[in-house]
Amino acid sequence: MPTSYTIEQYLKGKVRNITVPDEALLSILAENDIEEGTAYGELTQKQRDLALAGLYVWVAMSPTTSQKVSDKDADWEHSEGGETMSANVLNRFLRMANEIYDKYKMPLIGNNRWGMVGRGFHDIRNYGGRGRNL
Repeated sequence: MPTSYTIEQYLKGKVRNITVPDEALLSILAENDIEEGTAYGELTQKQRDLALAGLYVWVAMSPTTSQKVSDKDADWEHSEGGETMSANVLNRFLRMANEIYDKYKMPLIGNNRWGMVGRGFHDIRNYGGRGRNL
């Protein structure tokens, strides 16, 4: 593995089509005592996993929609943003983070039986569109 492949590149590669701000990556690294620009190969598997779990939690706790930004100049127009993530996708990121935390016997995020839906929280054991909304 080339030493120029950093932990930041690894983390960004794990969440395709999601723009992760540098500030978010830096806070995830700081929480896991990893220096910015550290080569992926220099880290232990536990450090990599916990940083990845932190990223998954960041994604799961981020807003589910973002504003669309448009820029227009004469005949040229550019738009970006306007993405929407479903509650199912956000729950999957939270579950993946909790699987990593469970692997290292660390406290889980939230109670594993609760999940997010577009209108609030529900008991995911009864999911399938019929979960009990609170």
